[in-house]
Amino acid sequence: MSKNGNITSFFKRASKDSQSSGAPSQPSQSLTAPPPSQPDSQSPPKVPFSSSSRPRTSRLPSSPPPFLSSPAAPSLKPQPRPRDAVIQGSDDEDEDDDFISSDDDLPPLFSKPTTSTAMPIPPARKDANPCVTPRAKRTAIAFHSSPLSIRKPKHKFDMKALLKHAEAENAIEESEQRVASVMSRPSEPVAAPKKAPGSLHDNMLNVLSDDDGSQNEGRREKVLRAVKRTGEDAERKEYPFFDKDHSRSADDFSIGARPLFPRATATGVWKFLAPAKSRVEFFEDGLPYNIQAKMQSLPDEIFLWVLHETPFEKSRKLREEYLRLLGVCPDHASEYISEETIVQLFRNLGASGRALDFALQASKTSSEYERWEPYKQRDWTPLRSVLRILAETAHGLELQSLIRSVAILLRLGMDNLMREDHLIQTDHQDAMLRLVQAVPKVSWDHFCGAVCTSLYDHVEEACLRWDAVSSIPITDPRLIELRRRLSIVCVFDAPQRASARPEDHFSMRAVVDQLEADKFVVDRHNTDYYELAALTDLLSVVIGDGNPPLGGGPEAIKQYNAEVDEVARRLKILYSNIHEQGGAFASRLDAKTKLKDLERKLHHATRTRPPPKESVFGLRTSEDDAARPRQQRFMQRFLAKGARGRPKTP
Repeated sequence: MSKNGNITSFFKRASKDSQSSGAPSQPSQSLTAPPPSQPDSQSPPKVPFSSSSRPRTSRLPSSPPPFLSSPAAPSLKPQPRPRDAVIQGSDDEDEDDDFISSDDDLPPLFSKPTTSTAMPIPPARKDANPCVTPRAKRTAIAFHSSPLSIRKPKHKFDMKALLKHAEAENAIEESEQRVASVMSRPSEPVAAPKKAPGSLHDNMLNVLSDDDGSQNEGRREKVLRAVKRTGEDAERKEYPFFDKDHSRSADDFSIGARPLFPRATATGVWKFLAPAKSRVEFFEDGLPYNIQAKMQSLPDEIFLWVLHETPFEKSRKLREEYLRLLGVCPDHASEYISEETIVQLFRNLGASGRALDFALQASKTSSEYERWEPYKQRDWTPLRSVLRILAETAHGLELQSLIRSVAILLRLGMDNLMREDHLIQTDHQDAMLRLVQAVPKVSWDHFCGAVCTSLYDHVEEACLRWDAVSSIPITDPRLIELRRRLSIVCVFDAPQRASARPEDHFSMRAVVDQLEADKFVVDRHNTDYYELAALTDLLSVVIGDGNPPLGGGPEAIKQYNAEVDEVARRLKILYSNIHEQGGAFASRLDAKTKLKDLERKLHHATRTRPPPKESVFGLRTSEDDAARPRQQRFMQRFLAKGARGRPKTP
């Protein structure tokens, strides 16, 4: 293709004569662009467009182009092309001769529109501010709203949906109540006698009943025996410290027990507590605490008001200041926090009369806590406040108040609430530590004897006694000694042993004799394995370090190790008679595991040295050389047999 052709030759129409001869023809006037208008005096001169010179970029025209100026402007419509028209520049023709290099033949593509078709320029406003961006431009460059903009929260459920959920819950609750009322009605007599609902074994027998002589009779008996075995596992007894009426709150218990502030006694330096408006602010600022710490002149009525107000105060900061104030009043605590006051504090929280009555014996209370349901949702802040009161005022309490406080805490420790709520457990252990440390040294034996006797007479189940013992922390030597004294009383059934040191009434020979008692005998059908596991835990606390003879000679140490081995042997006999039979008997598996752990403790912690190990030949090495000649003779006989069977070498 030639480079000298004209670009307008692509749009020229060939004539009929030229079509017949095949020669290119001149372009027709009908399909070409209209001729440019004659330049007038106002139009700018044409600028040639070539490869060497580029059109000079100027400002945009003040008026829009003609095709945007007015809808009335005439539009050019292309005329239809004949069917036999020949398009120049196709692949079948040679256009090298028709391409003419001329920049002047280009149409005036950038010509300025005429004045008649241009849009008039609007006059400038006189009050326009030249320093302000026009409104149209501000709208054009305005930023879009962010998709992360803060919007109003949309609720997941509206009020109608919540009402529907409430109606559905009420309907379900009413249905459950109707079913419970129907089940509680006595059955009406019917014509045909029916068997009353019995045990799980009887119900399974009715469901799996087959005809006599059927092939499934043997399999049915196996299933029934398996179901019967799973029903032999007894339930562990529980101890509810609080009343069964869980619907009452702490505020209900405190009605009538919260006195008004004694304004008449707020005189002298305590006059600032008389106005009710500023009293709370003064307490929160710690002003009464600072005055009492320096002057020790708090009126008795104000002390009693703070004592009864603390458990039911909702403000945490105000409650903490009340506790601090009670802690710096040891004289008031010694005089006013008596046994009756302590019992009343727990009674206001909803504690049961059985838990606070020290005259009841174990036989009268055993049948009351065999079945017990967990507490419903409840605010235990008042209970924690009472425990904090005992901890803060422990150093000022009398001996009888200390005994009654620790006895109540041990009964509270039997409740499962202590193992479910760690905050209550922490406050309970802190109160127990403060109370035990406040006991005078000369009264320690009397204190331990009274506390241990109170718990021993209150319950007789070993699992409940172990719950009380396990609630005592081991953070102080006195607490460890109290745990051991209480365990000795429960294992040996001797409350009088709590009034003396454990070393005076303990020996490994006494443990060996106690393991022969009936409660350490394993019966496959009558043994309560929860009780056996609790007795094992108590026995582990009783043994402790074993009290080895520190000043004795070799013979005393040898005798001591022999007694430890005897205890371990009897424990092995006990857990060997327990058949756990898989996970269906969790209590049996737990009891057997604890017996094994105690045996391992005796071998590796209580003994003065680990037990002798068995040799590869099944013989047990000993601490002395008594068994060594026997092992040597055994080896000689073994080697002699090998030498006789070996052929002689030439």
